[in-house]
Amino acid sequence: MRPPAVIVEVPPPRARRRWVPTVLVALAVVVGAELGAAALGPYLPAPDLWADAATATKVAQLDALGDEAGCVDVLFLGSSMTRDALVPARFQAADPSGRRAYNAALDAAGPVLLDRWVRHTVLPRVEVGTVVIGLASFDLNENARIVASALEAHERAPYSARGLANELEAWVIRHSALVRHRGELRDPVELVRAVRAWIGGERAPRPSADGIPGVLAADGHGLSRRALRYAGDPGPQRFVRDQLLNDFEITERSQEALAQLVEGLQRRGLDVALLLLPVTDHYVAQHPAGTADQARFEAAAAAVAERTGAALVRAPSLPEEAFADTHHVNGAGADRLSDALPGLLADAGVGRRC
Repeated sequence: MRPPAVIVEVPPPRARRRWVPTVLVALAVVVGAELGAAALGPYLPAPDLWADAATATKVAQLDALGDEAGCVDVLFLGSSMTRDALVPARFQAADPSGRRAYNAALDAAGPVLLDRWVRHTVLPRVEVGTVVIGLASFDLNENARIVASALEAHERAPYSARGLANELEAWVIRHSALVRHRGELRDPVELVRAVRAWIGGERAPRPSADGIPGVLAADGHGLSRRALRYAGDPGPQRFVRDQLLNDFEITERSQEALAQLVEGLQRRGLDVALLLLPVTDHYVAQHPAGTADQARFEAAAAAVAERTGAALVRAPSLPEEAFADTHHVNGAGADRLSDALPGLLADAGVGRRC
């Protein structure tokens, strides 16, 4: 006995083709929106793609360096203390061999953030010969609030967040103006402003390799504290105590993070120097145990240097008038340190060119 026949109803060709116009219309809408976003993009505010404006500006500077010379003989890494303390132009002028330098330090960046920053953003853009890592005691404080906040912001920003999903999102953002400016495009006020700016031909400002007026120079060093002079104000002392040296503790994990940063650079064939930055007596006094905690930091940095073979360089002491606050130097202090650094590196046997 034959099985019952199965009848399959095949839609007529006309019915099968009904969805085609719908898909084409949807595709046209998406393409039109993408083209419109691309056209308006330069007139919309810059989207927040990095942790802060300073990081975005340094990326623009690194891109320009990569396109221009492709090489930075000496790279400065560290927190805002390093950013304000080392002036590449002064270093180059004082260096007998005229090595080119760039200041890639980031605000409140500890060893973990610096490791991610230099591996994923800096070194893919420029070739480097020597890295100088500026250090102060809060860099090894396991509990420093400001260091944790900076790392969180770096990990949350679209262009520096890691992980497959985040990297896929970053790829889409780079290739789609519609996605890149989705926040601004949802704001009717910003949209109207952008249309008016487009009509008037006035593009919105973008991170520039020229720096940020009064904040960052074109070679990455800080400008905002150069004219300041520390007068023992209690505000900076309280900030140091609450945000940098809070619950002060140097742990094996914090030392390991610094060692991993150094060893990662060395595996790339780079010379590394750990530079102990100068601070005021008032900064030292904000540690829970005062000078004993400062001594523990210096011993921990020396232990990392011994383990890794990195050079340990101590910056010269500076008078209080060379500081803008308890731990950032002002213009006079920065110039003195930058002038002295080539000799300090030479004495330590560090100075590989790229």
